[in-house]
Amino acid sequence: MEKAIGIDPDSKGYVCCLVEGAEGRTVGKAYSTICRDLDGLIRWVKSKGEVIVAIEGSNGFSRPVEQALRAENIVFYSLRPSDVSKFRKVVLGRNKNNEKDAESVARYALALQSQGKLDQFRRVFFPDESLRLLTRSYERKSKELTAEINRMWKTLRLASPDLYLALGGMNPEVEIADNVLQQKGILSLLAQKPDLYEWRNLSTEEFRAAMGGGNYRGRPKLIEELKKLSDSFSPTESGVSFLIKSSAQTILQLKSHLSEMKKMMSEITAENPAVRILQQIRGISVITSSTLVAEIIDIRRFANDDHLASYSGLGRSEHSSGDRSKMIRNPQFNHRLKDIFMTAARNFVLFNPDAHLSGYFRSLVHKKGMKATEAYKRVARALVRIVFKMLGALVEEGSEEEERSESDMASGSDFRSDISHESNISLSAPIADDIEEKRKIKREKMKIKNEEILLVEKK
Repeated sequence: MEKAIGIDPDSKGYVCCLVEGAEGRTVGKAYSTICRDLDGLIRWVKSKGEVIVAIEGSNGFSRPVEQALRAENIVFYSLRPSDVSKFRKVVLGRNKNNEKDAESVARYALALQSQGKLDQFRRVFFPDESLRLLTRSYERKSKELTAEINRMWKTLRLASPDLYLALGGMNPEVEIADNVLQQKGILSLLAQKPDLYEWRNLSTEEFRAAMGGGNYRGRPKLIEELKKLSDSFSPTESGVSFLIKSSAQTILQLKSHLSEMKKMMSEITAENPAVRILQQIRGISVITSSTLVAEIIDIRRFANDDHLASYSGLGRSEHSSGDRSKMIRNPQFNHRLKDIFMTAARNFVLFNPDAHLSGYFRSLVHKKGMKATEAYKRVARALVRIVFKMLGALVEEGSEEEERSESDMASGSDFRSDISHESNISLSAPIADDIEEKRKIKREKMKIKNEEILLVEKK
């Protein structure tokens, strides 16, 4: 008799339901997320012998129990909450509670098993949680930074239109480079001297001190232009001064956090072959490559690059209705993956002006009149193929190395790690020579065979 355990996770714990057969009895259990209870859940699952373990959803609230099951090598399946909900309404009625949800998960898993469709929901590949949390946090803070900078621009426009235009490089009365607002010196100045009217009384040294000190290239010229501009400033209202100070401090803090996160990303991916190989593409930095790897998880999840493109929101699938069919976008794509592929496309075009894809982009925009965003999507779709090919080759190479390693261990040649040990030295050289000799003989045979073919063709 088939048995299944359905698990319905929430913020406090897990409601479990054991179902024995399609019409069999049910047994309910509830566990909290504390370690002791999780251990109890695992012991209960193991005590049931051969049983299907299915969880509603994945990651999120279910992450602790997934990690516990994975640590014990217990196979489990993750079912989509929307599918479970539809199944529950049809089979168990519309009234919803945790017990019915857990029973629905178990019964739905049994139904899928009887139809031979359960295997597609088996969790085989798991994300690098540390890297994914870091890349997603970096994305959130980047958006926060952009939003805070936009608020700062609005506040400066209210405080002084002249300074607003100058920092954007649009004030004809001063020579200030375009968009210097994000420079640390300007932000430090706004944080320490938010009342713009005070600037007219500051000396060059006081300006430099408020900007963090240091005599960076271009800073004397910038201070000179700001002093010239300060004559037009009027007293700033206290509320506006507070907003300028607060916004400048927030921007500086966010920039510091992003810098630390980027450094941490570089450290934890230093030995990650997938991240390193993607960085070989000019224009793809550690942030872009780390995010791609964190969101893709494992390239073996995708049968081909079309599947990866669909998951990234950059591909289309066929939708048929009667005798009509059309190509539609996948509505449930990974938005983060799409965003990072679009970022990679923009950076690729910027840093590889002579590349074929960059020429393709320019052709779409200038010759065919396509909008830049749509053209970048085409480049991003091409990058999907490149990334799929590179990561796929890396997986194949890793599989070959693993097979060689297993073969070496079986023959006993890999038990000693010291490369200077005589057992390693005496075995490696002759084997390499024999292989090279065989390859040489094979090349000579192919050469003779080709020459014979040419002679026959001439006759």
